Amino acid sequence: MYAGVMEYWPKRVSFGTGSVRLLPSLMMEFGARRALVVCGRTVADGEMLTRVTAALGERCVEVYDGVTAHTPVEKVQEAAYRLEAIEADAIISIGGGSAIDAGKGIALTRAAGDGLRSFAIDFGARSMARPALPDPDICHIAIPTTAGSASDVMPTAAIRDPATGTKLLFWDDRLVPNATVLDPEMAVFAGPELTASAGMTAMARAIECLYSADRQPLSTGLAVHAIRLLRRALPRVIEVPSDLSARADCQMACLMSGTAAINSMVSVVHAIGHIIGGRYVLQHGISHAMLLAPAMRRLLPTIGADQEFVHEALGVAPGASAADAAGRLAAMVAELPLPRRLREVGIHRHELSDIAAATMSDYMMANLPEPMTEPDVLALLDEAF
Repeated sequence: MYAGVMEYWPKRVSFGTGSVRLLPSLMMEFGARRALVVCGRTVADGEMLTRVTAALGERCVEVYDGVTAHTPVEKVQEAAYRLEAIEADAIISIGGGSAIDAGKGIALTRAAGDGLRSFAIDFGARSMARPALPDPDICHIAIPTTAGSASDVMPTAAIRDPATGTKLLFWDDRLVPNATVLDPEMAVFAGPELTASAGMTAMARAIECLYSADRQPLSTGLAVHAIRLLRRALPRVIEVPSDLSARADCQMACLMSGTAAINSMVSVVHAIGHIIGGRYVLQHGISHAMLLAPAMRRLLPTIGADQEFVHEALGVAPGASAADAAGRLAAMVAELPLPRRLREVGIHRHELSDIAAATMSDYMMANLPEPMTEPDVLALLDEAF
């Protein structure tokens, strides 16, 4: 028998082709007039930024284009300084998870000042205890250009501390952007590798919440349909990047997977991703794609009849084994333009035991359907090596 609460839900989602044109009305809705646009160089050098600034017009006061992968803390602080300097009352973040987390980090810095780190989850405590964040008192509108992070609808943020090689993890309702804009025209510029990596982050999120210890019918319904959409649409957008319908399906699947997982939570694949991402500056979707099939083989049998939800979503025949479902997922991954093995991304075998040990203290390990030991985690890593 399941029990729990559906606590987290997106605040405001505008979706559809050309929906970036709604930005002025969204800002007016939230009483904002002066926007700092936050992005990375890839967005800044292309048509994505042009479309946003054209839609904003004079409401765009400044563009900060210094966001880099994994949202380094010094970049967040630099952008927060610019926010105050230009007296902006809105943040418009454009990009993938790094840019949207940067927008959240700016809001965090506005609320916490120099005490940013004191609001982070204690990464070594395997606990969700954290102090409540003061109200940032800033409008944040997120425009995802990839379909993977779902940061635009989630109360979490990850900001990398290069000095320690770890990620500062934050969780507070006030971090959910006031609005997200899902415009498939903004996603067509993502290359095949980034599209594949982002899509596998969403896929891993959906599958992991289906074998979560805290799975429940509402999150399961969202996750199952997210998997269905990704199974069809992700290979399609790799083949035909301009297919707006498939891009929209990937965006919606990402949103649903994020909403599902933040309410039922994910576990070992994402926990390992935290460790690897912090140490090797590796996109989460790459490690997720490598580790998801091994995790499915290990964990799906532990949830009994509920694994049929995964089988149905992946198009596996009823009554199939966990190995069959993992094989179907692995076959899909094999067709994507991603590295196949951990050794291909600069990780050495002698480092696996240390990664496994660090993974055991990640707070997401508490959501496993049954406990895993350090040797169990090492076995997953070894299988993906």
